[in-house]
Amino acid sequence: MTDTQQLEQNVTRSDLSTLLILQFRGDLTMSELAAEMGAPLSSMTSIAKRLERKGFIARATSAQDQRVKLVTLTQEGLQLAKEWKQIMMAMLGRLEAAFTPEEMEQFTTLLFKAARVLQDGGPVKHQEIKNHPIKIKIEE
Repeated sequence: MTDTQQLEQNVTRSDLSTLLILQFRGDLTMSELAAEMGAPLSSMTSIAKRLERKGFIARATSAQDQRVKLVTLTQEGLQLAKEWKQIMMAMLGRLEAAFTPEEMEQFTTLLFKAARVLQDGGPVKHQEIKNHPIKIKIEE
């Protein structure tokens, strides 16, 4: 985890997520970027200002609509996004080496399910909360 800790000394995880989204999706409007991040536009504006100050993104007015700001990766931002992607792929490779294909499929399914629950932000019903630890058998 030292690679991620080194990166996170200069940028937050939200910053890194923003850079990765821009790398994968290309230039986006502030509204599109906020939707991709699942964040309010005001929060996305704060992230964008911080990334712009650090030289990782550039924001420009759209040629089609003067009210729209288009967000673009700079060369420094692209380099950082590539570095972060390499770190994530290495971590994924370590997981794949440790899990059987069936375990990896189950892990991925559970991870996506957890992400959907967290992204939806729905309330947890009282009866869903468990007050005792659950034991999970892990095969070696």
